[in-house]
Amino acid sequence: MQILYLQHNLIGKIENLRRLRDLDYLNLALNNITKVENLERNEKLRKLDLTVNFIDIDGLLSVESLRVNHQLEELYMTGNPCTEFDQYRAFIIGTLQQLKRLDGKTITATERIQAQQDLKENRARLVVAAKDRVRQKGGNPDLVDAESVPLQEVDSDEDGEDLYGYSPEIRLSDYKREEKKKKREEEEKIRREKERDPFKAAMEEERANRKLIKDDGTVRLVNDGKWPFEVDEDDAEGTVIAKIMFPKFLDTSMLDIDIQPTYFRVTLRKPEKHDKVIQITFPCEVRPDDASAQRSQNTGELKLVCPKLHWVPPEKVEGDMDFLDEKPRRRGRSDTGVVPELGKKGGKGGGSIVGGLAGRGVNVRNMVDSSPNKGALDMKEIKTSLPNAAAPAQEDDDFEDDPDCPPLE
Repeated sequence: MQILYLQHNLIGKIENLRRLRDLDYLNLALNNITKVENLERNEKLRKLDLTVNFIDIDGLLSVESLRVNHQLEELYMTGNPCTEFDQYRAFIIGTLQQLKRLDGKTITATERIQAQQDLKENRARLVVAAKDRVRQKGGNPDLVDAESVPLQEVDSDEDGEDLYGYSPEIRLSDYKREEKKKKREEEEKIRREKERDPFKAAMEEERANRKLIKDDGTVRLVNDGKWPFEVDEDDAEGTVIAKIMFPKFLDTSMLDIDIQPTYFRVTLRKPEKHDKVIQITFPCEVRPDDASAQRSQNTGELKLVCPKLHWVPPEKVEGDMDFLDEKPRRRGRSDTGVVPELGKKGGKGGGSIVGGLAGRGVNVRNMVDSSPNKGALDMKEIKTSLPNAAAPAQEDDDFEDDPDCPPLE
């Protein structure tokens, strides 16, 4: 894994990432992180985003743990309380000499040299400021250490009352408060729907509490969305093909596909509503591990291709059928003198007289040249002439014109 997005997840501590040796970009923005730690094993880490967390001045010293990440080039700390420290940028640049960009701004050579020269003085100022901040929080300032800054707890409750400003506890309590508010609104909405349409509400409740597999193990056939579907068998390829026609503009990420040896189930996840399910049995047992799913962008159709479990490829028919199925060979010149399809291919038990030539052309251009009786043939040019209509007719000396004879037409 090279890219990991964990933003907006209420994460309070960086942990369990040591096995990701190839991690290149880690996004931990909008969480409850108060300290930079446990990233020493991520040797290839190049970009780290800690935007809008709770790394305070007393937690800024934990940035020193990133010195071992030699490939780290970009660091984002915008929105953290530690940015209130006057020498915040200079301290990070002087501590992490491998950085190239901090908070989206390129680090210049002059800025780097100046930060390294003032690092000792800036670090001493930071320790003093960190002790003052811990004292303001009600913690023990003597616990502030350059290598390990302890986590300072802040008393707070669900009403948001705390001893020191905005804290991870307040963000967590706000989240719980919002969840309770959404739950109350959802319950109120369900109650109003039951009062408005009791029959529909009863049907929805029954569908939500139903069992898709019966007690005896029989699979229940379900199609909540009434989507058109078809299940066919391909004997030539040994597969079972299932097609479900979903709406074209339905997001594919809302579909949850579950393929079992005897049936398949596709669940349409609908936030704030009951999910819709289509569950259909296969005509035979299949191999779920080798199945594949495809979704058409033009029609929205979902296609499931599942190989059969007990399938034996059909044996190839040997004999004259190989000769009949033989395709004509291509030649270097054009086959303008070839007459195609002299007859149709014969079926079982025989065929037409010219069935053996079906699908193969006969070259009529060299037909006479290849004849064994060519020497006995008398091939003479036949010349024919038509009478010229314009030439005058010659009269016979013995011709007598009989006036009683009708004219020839």
